[in-house]
Amino acid sequence: MRNTKNINFCRHQVLTFLLFFTLLLVTTITQAAINKQPGWHEHHITHDGLARYFSYYIPSQLKPNPDIVLLFHGGTQSMRKILRKRAGGTQEWQSLAEKSGFLLLLPNGVNVKTGDTKGDKQNWNDCRIAVKGNNSSSTADDVGFVDQLLDWSVINFKINESRVYVTGASNGGMMSLRLITELSSRITAAAVFIAHQPEKTDCRKPTKPIPLLMMSATDDPLMLWQGGQIRGDGPMIMSAHDTLEYWLQVNKADKEKQKTRQLANINKKDDSVIIQTIYPANTGGQPVWFYKIQDAGHTMPSKKHKVPFIARLLVGSQNKDLEATHEAWRFLQQFSK
Repeated sequence: MRNTKNINFCRHQVLTFLLFFTLLLVTTITQAAINKQPGWHEHHITHDGLARYFSYYIPSQLKPNPDIVLLFHGGTQSMRKILRKRAGGTQEWQSLAEKSGFLLLLPNGVNVKTGDTKGDKQNWNDCRIAVKGNNSSSTADDVGFVDQLLDWSVINFKINESRVYVTGASNGGMMSLRLITELSSRITAAAVFIAHQPEKTDCRKPTKPIPLLMMSATDDPLMLWQGGQIRGDGPMIMSAHDTLEYWLQVNKADKEKQKTRQLANINKKDDSVIIQTIYPANTGGQPVWFYKIQDAGHTMPSKKHKVPFIARLLVGSQNKDLEATHEAWRFLQQFSK
């Protein structure tokens, strides 16, 4: 008489082995598909039923357990457009990655009109509540996408999870603010340019102080210094002052010990100066560095990368006294969890 118990046990062992072998094969194939050669690469992962795209830059000397900088493009931009020629000061992030050996990762947003995730006219779900008929606000699960991207980076590049930095301008800056609100357990510090808090938000309130650098311009025609609607028909945005006050309270920063100075006016032809105010952390808090870009528009300060004349007609003038990305990296790399 056949021993049914032994047969079932053997079948179970065979099935377990086949399952293990299949998982090992899938993992091996997936890992082989990740390009780890120096340079730029595009990839995608599946999140929330969507193929979500991103590009990443591996410097020639990637450090073991590298820091990671996640750079978020602006509204109607993309992971490709943000680093194209004449795209402005964000191009310096590649040079900084090469010099410092960190992994640079550029996620791609979603096209609000079409739902496309791969294209070049993308937006982020940055806490703004959508206005009917206005296509500036996304409803994608971008926080979950970034969370999964960090898992991907840990698996494939063994990143240092205590040194995870986020940065971006405009819509990308507002997305960075959302991440330090809703993914604060994984973010070390943030640097945000020409981006304010929305007056009405669909995000929860931040509960954890995160080191934060912010730059805002007084003559910005889009992200208005005094607050209001973007392009006159979008969701209402806080003023630069109210955004600063919001994060000073979140970060428990010390307003009594603030230090203010005007940075060197290197390029006097730009008719713009930068005033820096550093608010140190109180007990249990984190610092806020705020830069007021006087008489400049919806652009990042840069000494090397000038915004084209035609673009300046739409976004305003540019300050050329500071390489904003270098200043951001100087700030970010101070912090480790």
